[in-house]
Amino acid sequence: MQKESGTESDLLSESTQGFALVACSVLLLPLSLGLMQALDETERDYEKECDLTYRALVGNVSTPDSERCSELDAARASGAARFMTSVGAFILTGLIGTAMLLPTNEN
Repeated sequence: MQKESGTESDLLSESTQGFALVACSVLLLPLSLGLMQALDETERDYEKECDLTYRALVGNVSTPDSERCSELDAARASGAARFMTSVGAFILTGLIGTAMLLPTNEN
């Protein structure tokens, strides 16, 4: 016996998976916003302590601490990677979940 494609239980399962993915997407939104805020704070810290143009504009002409600048630069890179990953997961789960919820053409 072959299992028919598109039976009612398959459609129910697919819609349940779609709802679950959309729910995950909704939960990823606040995570992405928090990571964006953390990345912005790290960028501001880097600009204040290491960006020579910004430091000159505010009147700070001292030499930046190279060790602190390398730490901040590494934090910027890892923060950007985490933020991009969370935004990518948010978009993918939302799109795939929505696609699973859309009706299929049974012709």
